[in-house]
Amino acid sequence: METDSILISIAMLKEVIAGKTYDAVAAQHGVTRTAIERRIKALALRLSREVGIDGLNEQGLAFVQRLRTCRSAITTALERYEPQVSQEKRVGRILTDEDIRLAVQRTRTRSACPNRDVALLYVLLTTGARPLEIARLEVRDYLNADGSVREESVMRTDVAVNRKTRPLFFASGKANESIDGYLIERLRRGFCTGSHADSRGLNPFSRLFLTETGAPFEIVSYGEQGQTRFLCRGILDTYRKIFRRVGLEGVSALNVRRTVAARLFERGAAEDQIGEVLGISEMKSVRELLPKLRQPLQSIVRELV
Repeated sequence: METDSILISIAMLKEVIAGKTYDAVAAQHGVTRTAIERRIKALALRLSREVGIDGLNEQGLAFVQRLRTCRSAITTALERYEPQVSQEKRVGRILTDEDIRLAVQRTRTRSACPNRDVALLYVLLTTGARPLEIARLEVRDYLNADGSVREESVMRTDVAVNRKTRPLFFASGKANESIDGYLIERLRRGFCTGSHADSRGLNPFSRLFLTETGAPFEIVSYGEQGQTRFLCRGILDTYRKIFRRVGLEGVSALNVRRTVAARLFERGAAEDQIGEVLGISEMKSVRELLPKLRQPLQSIVRELV
């Protein structure tokens, strides 16, 4: 965030902890509820990491009621907080080919569940899906009944965070190979969750990714009445461990979406296409993910014809 944007986010956070709903603050600022929630949580996370909020850990940041309960501590943290734009830039790091190569290599050697974690890493990098969406994916989203890969799949409404269908592509050879390797391990370990002759012997309605013990990642609901939200701590913790093991400072599963957006942009994708892949309807939000490649005007106009 630029400094003025951070100040706006601070104002939004103060309004929310004072009792206003996300919807009310969104209407006041002329943006969507999702945009408000994203900014509030991002700011609360920065406060927690850079200043500290007494009585509130990072898990509690997802719950608006916990934020309100800790209103005094958050107000105190805001008084001590000095926004630094440079820190935000590190968080928005775009991964290079070498970053990704090393991340995959180190995950294979350092993870206790390497086949699954490499597949999780590749799915994140090739689909731009949110962690919660990845936790919700089922075998049928990746495989056809005959066992072939669904290269052009669909992010179903009960999987997508915004409850809207969108394209879901499994069109990367490296990603597909890693998922296939994990599914073979699942069968070998008996994590097929039922006896089925199709979908390579896996239950098509079972989750695509499971915990180390073969159980689905637990997803819990939270939020105010009529505003149910969902959280999967297990998948978030798994991704945190992956990035911590490989030494990618300032990288999380959520901001990897910026890497996906940048790579799509470099390949010539239009902003609306990037938004469609990532499930973002606001073009302003898409543009915030894209790399800032602004060039000096003089170099742009030189030898124009």
